[in-house]
Amino acid sequence: MKLVFALLLALAAVTAKRTTFWQWTDPHVDITNECAGNTTKGSKYGNFDNSPTGCGCTPALIESALDYMKDVVDTEEGAPDFIFFTGDSPWGSSPVDSETEIKAQMLKKYPDTPIYFCIGNHDVIGDMNPSGDDQKSLYSDTAELWGDYLDEDAKASFAATGWYAQKISDTVKLVVLNTEYYDYGNDEVLVGNTYVDGYAQYEWLRSELQKSKDAGEKVYLFGHIPPGYENTYANDPSQPEPGDLRPYMPDLFVRRFSDVTDEFADIIAVTIHGHEHVDTFRLVGEKSHHFSVPGMTTGYPRSNPSMRLWYHDLEEGEVPDYKQFYFDLVESNKDETPYWQETYVF
Repeated sequence: MKLVFALLLALAAVTAKRTTFWQWTDPHVDITNECAGNTTKGSKYGNFDNSPTGCGCTPALIESALDYMKDVVDTEEGAPDFIFFTGDSPWGSSPVDSETEIKAQMLKKYPDTPIYFCIGNHDVIGDMNPSGDDQKSLYSDTAELWGDYLDEDAKASFAATGWYAQKISDTVKLVVLNTEYYDYGNDEVLVGNTYVDGYAQYEWLRSELQKSKDAGEKVYLFGHIPPGYENTYANDPSQPEPGDLRPYMPDLFVRRFSDVTDEFADIIAVTIHGHEHVDTFRLVGEKSHHFSVPGMTTGYPRSNPSMRLWYHDLEEGEVPDYKQFYFDLVESNKDETPYWQETYVF
């Protein structure tokens, strides 16, 4: 009996340290009402059928998600330590306009919660060199918008390159990549114009990981685009056969990425991406695993919006579990009432 009691006390002590952070990704919010906001089609929250692949979500859906997070889930789980938004803000508007709308809604519910952001492929100017002057101007604007909780060095790095590192506790550091340098869907990447800066980012990543290892820190690694091949349309009969699906990153970048993450697998607590809009995880290299989190959007492919609550321990730098939530788009639009619910616990 004494042993059982001691084990229960130990378990309670461990559980007490476990807190949470929220992750959003890929809302593609339709602030222009050009698609999902077309309420004549009964789509207060977005819809599946205004285009072959669906649409982005609406501001009303963003608001409903925040209400559910704050008023329902956080009431049970406790306030989150931070919110991480892994990119792809716009549907038809400019990236900064979409991000401004999303951030404004976040601040209504979470005025004092740190919010962090990483750049997605729709948060830049499509098919332009990620190192070009136009893109760098956009990085500066993006860093200014999302840099409230970044230190001086992190904010300057974000503004110059789109990547940054930020300590969030004595033992945990966020390392945030700009994966547009590796985007197979960007022609500038395919012709080799991002080779120099893409590899420079990996050298920066290795340097940040080495600093954390020397300091006894753990790292939460974030990026928008994951390595590997597309899964989004693998089961969609209207799309190419699976053998025709393209990779997310050219192989030369994937190999270097996996070499670095394998080298530091002992200090990388978790690696998290968005982009796919579907729920997958990937085994990369010899030691690394990456999570790709489903999106808030209703399209690419047509799907119910989703968001994720991660459980972590900021003292130990561990991320042992998560809880997934989804939005019943059909019933919510029919009743004009938001229906969020738990999907599963990992």
